Amino acid sequence: MRCGKCCMLKYSSGNVIHFSNRMCEHFDLKNGRCSCYSTRLSDSCVKVDLELLENNIELLPDTCAYRLLYEGKDLPCYHPLITGDKNSPLKAGATVKSLPVYSKSEYEESYNTLLKRQREEYWDADKAIKEGHKWLKKYKIRSVLSFTCPKKLNSKKSPN
Repeated sequence: MRCGKCCMLKYSSGNVIHFSNRMCEHFDLKNGRCSCYSTRLSDSCVKVDLELLENNIELLPDTCAYRLLYEGKDLPCYHPLITGDKNSPLKAGATVKSLPVYSKSEYEESYNTLLKRQREEYWDADKAIKEGHKWLKKYKIRSVLSFTCPKKLNSKKSPN
């Protein structure tokens, strides 16, 4: 479906999986897809296969087509296999492009810009603290999607 939700960094608490506002370093937010899709089977990528579906299905959002089909559920009405339009999930607002997420490169670029402004404008300590707080508020890692799992999970971070 190319929604990008499996490319969101995840963490768990109890039996809830939280999908954060930070994307995998390989996800291209501008194009809404993985920049290394053909070689994505690296350690940091979620490999969707039968083992994942049987043992760690919670790493996929509950809107994921692979998960829905495995669980015997219907695909959403906006899925490309239903609509015949590969852009229908984007039009329906069902991709990460509709969520407040950012990429590693955006985070790093913004931080470097902040430091450059600080040097060029000779900020005093008060202004540096004020601007730093604004930046931290924007880029703080937070949950933007959560899914409850039927089983209690170990508090572990996923590779992605």
